[in-house]
Amino acid sequence: MSGQEQTTGSQDPVQVSVVAPVYNEQETLEELYARLTATLEKMARPFEVIFVDDGSTDGSLDILRRLRDRDKRVRVLRLARNFGQSAALYAGLSASRGSMVFIIDADLQVHPEDLPLLLERLESGADSVSGRRRDRQDSRFRRWASKALNWYIGWVTGAPLHDFGCSLKGFRRHVVDAMVAMPHRCRYLPAEMALAGGRIDEVWVSHSERTRGASKYGLLKLVRTAFDLITGLTDAPLRLVSVGGVLFSLAGFAMFLRVLWVRLTHGNMLQVESVIALFFLFSGVQLLAIGLLCAYIGRIFIEAQGKPLYIVREELE
Repeated sequence: MSGQEQTTGSQDPVQVSVVAPVYNEQETLEELYARLTATLEKMARPFEVIFVDDGSTDGSLDILRRLRDRDKRVRVLRLARNFGQSAALYAGLSASRGSMVFIIDADLQVHPEDLPLLLERLESGADSVSGRRRDRQDSRFRRWASKALNWYIGWVTGAPLHDFGCSLKGFRRHVVDAMVAMPHRCRYLPAEMALAGGRIDEVWVSHSERTRGASKYGLLKLVRTAFDLITGLTDAPLRLVSVGGVLFSLAGFAMFLRVLWVRLTHGNMLQVESVIALFFLFSGVQLLAIGLLCAYIGRIFIEAQGKPLYIVREELE
């Protein structure tokens, strides 16, 4: 029976769910669907594919509707607006029904054909599994920034991963249920994986250069995302600023002693350059500390409002 004719009935419960967030990906959706369903059919388990339209403004939603009409194993969630990739992922995870749940980006930079590698790890006892991109086809700056963030996130979470940013991941049902039940809004999925506990594995997966469509992460958004990760996972930056404050206070006191010694031994010699340099240095440190405090206070404000992480406008079952 062809993929277009197959359905998942109530007598054949879903075992595998695949969640793919979509934002203006009309160039890749047909190929993504074809490669996903071909791979899942070879895995020989009842499956569903959940596309989450995150407020697309191109023809993505129309393509998803056609895919849904063609194949009843496809489900489409349409969000009320663009809530961001993380919110779209959690919307799909909340709607998933499989005992094994996978996530994948719609840009085809990671390959649907690698899903069996993740399934094998889950069936061998892992609770969560993440891809590790081999021969990454990204710019040198993005690879360098990714290494720095991977080190920081690994240090904060303790998760045994080398590539936290890989969009190909898999989870057992109890991990998904634990993650979607978490009430906070400032989410980062690998951190929730670590918080949910259990055995976390990592497997090598393929990675391709993006050939169609445009990346949704420009330089400014990457910087903003990195800052959100640094401040959203732990209060360690605040503690580091406190330590820095103590060190700079000691440096300022040492400079005061130096200026006093010069005045007593050499008379009234001007130390304007040193004073100006210290003024700008300490001012910069103070502004950095205030900025970090504002970031954490802003997060408290967002959490206190209790707004939903996402709003589903339409669900095509």
